[in-house]
Amino acid sequence: MKTLFLLMVLTQNGAGDINASFVNTETLEQCQQKALMVKGVFVASNIPIVESHCIQGDLSFSEFNHASASSMIRNFYLIKVNGAEVQLAKMQDWATCMAQAKQAPESGRSYCSSSVQSLAE
Repeated sequence: MKTLFLLMVLTQNGAGDINASFVNTETLEQCQQKALMVKGVFVASNIPIVESHCIQGDLSFSEFNHASASSMIRNFYLIKVNGAEVQLAKMQDWATCMAQAKQAPESGRSYCSSSVQSLAE
């Protein structure tokens, strides 16, 4: 299996919800370049960035598309960040994701995020 680098950006909307965006790249350098570009887009749009990380591994996501309607299918991900380590798990629904995110981690931060992107299987 090929090692990839995944750019994960967590942003916060006006209601305080965390949204996740993912960009697949082949190298760390590409990931870091995409991170700078994406950060510029969010900052220019006054969208707060909560976390941004380049993750090495075999995770792959569908391409990013803006949600055309609030009724678009959402995917939920529990994301745990501890220093440079990032763990990501797909959750079945918002309520389960939020309950797990609220469980106090031993260290680091936990987020329940939604995304229009799906994890490739």
